[in-house]
Amino acid sequence: MKTMAFAAGAVAVVTYLGTFAAAVPCYAVAAEADGSRFPFAVSYGGETNATSVAHFLDAPAGRHGFVRIKGAEFVTDAGPIRFNGTNLTGPANFPEHDVADRLAARFARLGINCVRLHFMDTWYSNFMDTRRQCILDDDTKSQRKLSPAQLDKLDYMIAAFKKRGIYVNMNLHVGRTLDERDGVPKGSPWANKTVGQFYPRCVELQKEYARDLLSHVNKYTGNAYTDEPAVAMIEISNEDRGLVITRRNLGIKRLAKPFQDELQKQWNEWLKKKYPANESGYADGKAPLLNNFPKASQQFRKDFDDFLWDNELAYWKGMRDYIRETLKAKQPVSGTQAGSVYSPLDIQRQLDYVDAHSYFHHPSGKGGGWLHRNSTNEWVAGGESIVHGLSTLVNLETKAHAPEKPFTVSEYSHPYPSPFTGEGQPLACAYGRRMGWNGIFQYSYNHFPEAFEPEGMPWCIFDAIATPSVWVHSPACAALLVRGDMRADRDGKLGEWGWNRERKGKEYVAVDTANTKLFVGYADGREIKLGDVSLSVGKTETGAATISLVSRNATGFGKNGKASILVAASGAVGNKGSKVVRVSDKEVRLLERGSAPVCAEGIPCVITLPAAPDRVKCWALGPDGSRMTEIVPLAKDDGRCSVLRFSPELHTLWYEVSVLP
Repeated sequence: MKTMAFAAGAVAVVTYLGTFAAAVPCYAVAAEADGSRFPFAVSYGGETNATSVAHFLDAPAGRHGFVRIKGAEFVTDAGPIRFNGTNLTGPANFPEHDVADRLAARFARLGINCVRLHFMDTWYSNFMDTRRQCILDDDTKSQRKLSPAQLDKLDYMIAAFKKRGIYVNMNLHVGRTLDERDGVPKGSPWANKTVGQFYPRCVELQKEYARDLLSHVNKYTGNAYTDEPAVAMIEISNEDRGLVITRRNLGIKRLAKPFQDELQKQWNEWLKKKYPANESGYADGKAPLLNNFPKASQQFRKDFDDFLWDNELAYWKGMRDYIRETLKAKQPVSGTQAGSVYSPLDIQRQLDYVDAHSYFHHPSGKGGGWLHRNSTNEWVAGGESIVHGLSTLVNLETKAHAPEKPFTVSEYSHPYPSPFTGEGQPLACAYGRRMGWNGIFQYSYNHFPEAFEPEGMPWCIFDAIATPSVWVHSPACAALLVRGDMRADRDGKLGEWGWNRERKGKEYVAVDTANTKLFVGYADGREIKLGDVSLSVGKTETGAATISLVSRNATGFGKNGKASILVAASGAVGNKGSKVVRVSDKEVRLLERGSAPVCAEGIPCVITLPAAPDRVKCWALGPDGSRMTEIVPLAKDDGRCSVLRFSPELHTLWYEVSVLP
């Protein structure tokens, strides 16, 4: 047994800044303070200890055949399959081989069984100090050639994932902006969004890219990606605003002339098919594009909207049919994200499955927009807990989920520097499982190929690679989704999900299943009953906490015999020396990013288990899951139950509990 090995960490020190001095505290994390925060970055390793749920994954991925669709579920030959996922973005999809092996092991340990391979199709510049190579060759004359060296790295990583039971979600079009080099005229929107759905040359080259990537044979698996069962699904075009939404936002009249001309041609061809005898009354069977709809007749507006709908639907179905029928890909195919921003749900539900994206308070730089690596602009994120209203999750369910189709949320996050980052994934997985969702992908794990093992929060505002409050609860997410501890229960009849709103501003969500327990929100002095387990939470920086308990071998929590239990308890986190100011009830700003190590708040809590103390052993765990300090259980209920007291002084976010037979 190891003793505590961490130096004193950081504390939330209240200072005041400028115009906020009268009412708004600035929480400055300083490593020299009194130790109420401490260094804690979930490390690599730990594959065989109590922090590992790699045994939830059925390796190798695809051993039971291809993922396919049966009703509203993804299934394999072994039955239904659901995905606890994350994203790799841009250059991070191309690590060196040894890094790929370590990454696969870490994902398996944390219960990640699918990785979305995102934004590979261009040279990547978001957040970067210089453009980074992804899958395209280093060729200034064309954007059509794939790099053999980069393909080798991608192939090896996918093979490493497959060995560990980790599937991949293959994205096709994301960021490549075709231009004059490849026969696309000037004036295209970034990444050819919208115009790429109807301009023939764009569609042609999207099919070419799909063919070159999906027909490529991975030498490490021996399979073309069309024939690779470890590829769980294929997405045609990320966040691509179609013509229907573009028209609603008056965007058609802003398209460059070559694209308006092409759309005009297709619109008139559509009219001739609908009105072959020109009974519509349009002069010579032609009509202008609808750029000024208040002056247009009702029939004109209806015809134009029907044309845009048919045009967009034809693109998505055409690409899907090309992938499935021409290329013979065996995986389910989605179009883009459904909803009021990108494409109507009633269009996307006509593909194989429906996908959506959502962020609880999307991150940005001060004043909005992106941040580059050398920017001094402040990060802006949410400053409240979602438990007050569950708004983002409810909106996903009501606006993007078609219950008759499999549904994934391929980007979801409560982004840093919110003090509530840790609540996002477990709460989304629990809510989603209740509603019958089939996959939830945290966004994002990493962008940088040379930075897979940081000790502090990285530069990119999305990357959670070093955010311990996210990863200590990933095993619980896997238990709820992958293992299926929670059941689909849209009508709330099973009683596994509870949202307590009896105290305004102090709400909480509690999940009570036989082998996974979850608490998210404000205990506010209350004892929380979760079946035969109970917990209470002491004072925290925000008043809230996220606590998960997983019976790793699905044997319960000690009442009926032997159990191996992983407990995780998290709150606020941040880099050493970082400074965060709360500018409103809903917004915080990161004034100074600080530096490694990332420091975490310890959560004081008491957990009662239904097992006598002489059967219970408990340890505080290090970032790699190794045992540090032993915690002696106390007796309760005439010795029938054990009480475990967890203190911030233990300098950990997770604990191992072993219950003897």
